[in-house]
Amino acid sequence: MAWPALKVQECLILNNLKKIIAEFQLCISFLSRLPFGKLEDPIPSISNACWAFPICGMIIGSITYLSFYLALYLEVSLLISAIIALLISILITGGMHEDGLADSSDGIFGGKNKKAKLSIMRDSNIGTYGTLSLIIIFSLRVFLLSEFDINFSSFLSFISIAAISRLGMLFILFYLPPVRKNGLGFDAKVSNSKSLIIGCLITLIILSLSNILGLYIIIFMAFTLLVVGYISWKNIGGQTGDICGASQQLTETVGWFVFIYLS
Repeated sequence: MAWPALKVQECLILNNLKKIIAEFQLCISFLSRLPFGKLEDPIPSISNACWAFPICGMIIGSITYLSFYLALYLEVSLLISAIIALLISILITGGMHEDGLADSSDGIFGGKNKKAKLSIMRDSNIGTYGTLSLIIIFSLRVFLLSEFDINFSSFLSFISIAAISRLGMLFILFYLPPVRKNGLGFDAKVSNSKSLIIGCLITLIILSLSNILGLYIIIFMAFTLLVVGYISWKNIGGQTGDICGASQQLTETVGWFVFIYLS
């Protein structure tokens, strides 16, 4: 009797493991262009898989930081090394977060009402506000990245910030309603707290590897996320995929700023 029971238990464990791997594969292919194998049926929903957002952030952050280190090792100048690392980061993600920031800036600051704001955000053409936001955020990120020291402590803080910024997207998807009936904001809407809780636990584990500055980083990044969420709710009544992208860029940049000037 014990043998069949063990076989059933083994099958359950293997099925759960396959489910976890499939959800991670979905997230990494969703948030980046990194090759992590082909997804097989049944493909999980992004809303159930988004607990892995922080892990994806850690991976993307690791590649970005190591690109910065490698460029410096090859004796490339500091600012050019920072630009190269950020361009590699954009190539990895397909620029989806930057695109979200640009579209959000155009819509929220350029539209006169909710309908106009959403229409502008969906327009593939970039406007004045979107262009300015990208120039400002990219310039600021180049400057901040060039201030990072090359050591293991800085590396851990860097990937922790990358993980927290992706966790922030989870909070946006959980607490704000989608304003459209399609798109990322609707498809990835987190309707249960399981993904959010798991994402928080994963981020805390990653953050525990960092130093005491982690507490200050969380506070300032959380405040930035609240501001983004409030502006989104006030202007369009909820969230879209563009708002998620904007929140990632803004919270991560604030996290870098706090780390650089408080360390």
